[in-house]
Amino acid sequence: MRTFLKTCLKLTVVAALLGWLVHSDKLHLDQLKILVSDPRIILGNLAIWGIGSVLLGTLRWWVLLRGLGIITSFFRALRLQLIGLFFNTTMPGAVGGDIIKAVYIIREQTNQGKTAAMLTVLLDRVVGLAALFVMAATAVLFNPKFFFETPVLFPLAVFIFVGLLGLIFGYAVVMFPFAEGRDPFRWLFTRNFPGLSKIHGIYDALRAYRKHPWLLISTVLISVVIQSGAVMYGLFLTQQLTGQSPSLDVFCTIYPLGVMTTALPLAPGGLGLGHVAFERLFTMVGLTGGANIFNVIVLGQLSLNLLGVIPYVLYRSNFTNLRQIEVKASC
Repeated sequence: MRTFLKTCLKLTVVAALLGWLVHSDKLHLDQLKILVSDPRIILGNLAIWGIGSVLLGTLRWWVLLRGLGIITSFFRALRLQLIGLFFNTTMPGAVGGDIIKAVYIIREQTNQGKTAAMLTVLLDRVVGLAALFVMAATAVLFNPKFFFETPVLFPLAVFIFVGLLGLIFGYAVVMFPFAEGRDPFRWLFTRNFPGLSKIHGIYDALRAYRKHPWLLISTVLISVVIQSGAVMYGLFLTQQLTGQSPSLDVFCTIYPLGVMTTALPLAPGGLGLGHVAFERLFTMVGLTGGANIFNVIVLGQLSLNLLGVIPYVLYRSNFTNLRQIEVKASC
């Protein structure tokens, strides 16, 4: 009952946000027709999903898996990636499918604990977030005067660099060669305090990446490629739907910040909150139509994510048959 009420509350908030945007003439649902009427948008939507979310997204996670000694084929990881995208569409927030992927990996592995598998899906999101901060920070550095001398944008620039520095610090801690028994963070996480034991397990798993120091950086670079394609697609959509031509540095700053809000577990793909965030960010830099741009992007991607139901059904069928064979063999 608690879960049901929580879901109802989230959907109510999302409906209220979308209703407010429509009522205030900021969200025009009729613009969704561009997803099926413009061949360039159709191809762009397919490319961002197929090349970015599916192929490169799978490659990033597969590399993270191998870094912790979790060996699986790229095509099996691809299947689980599609299943994860499907559940990202059918579960609140943009991270529900990650948990499903971890569960399947845990089910298949016999030589790894749960922490390592869960860590890979968590880290997959973290490196994606790192890429967003890298892109936004790079955009600010290309035009620092505009961002730091504009009162409304100054806090955004500060937030971007603080976030980036935090991620760099975390990477340095994980890779630092502490002497045996001299790791202050491990000492802290082993204190008798509620919740620290779980953090200790995650920290130890992260430290395993010290054997592959360039692996995490390579996954961030993969994420930059994914997000760069999404930025170019969003920039093209903005030009087509609004007739505006924002500069690349400005768009590379507001787009990542808007995407960050979609990870909050309100609705699939960040519906509602993402619309408001994009509308607000667009307005801050003198643009219009932010909610409409996000609407076309997110619904175009969510509709393609539903294709993940095919490998999900096949995977469940194969796994059930395998379990039946194992039971018969044991008898």
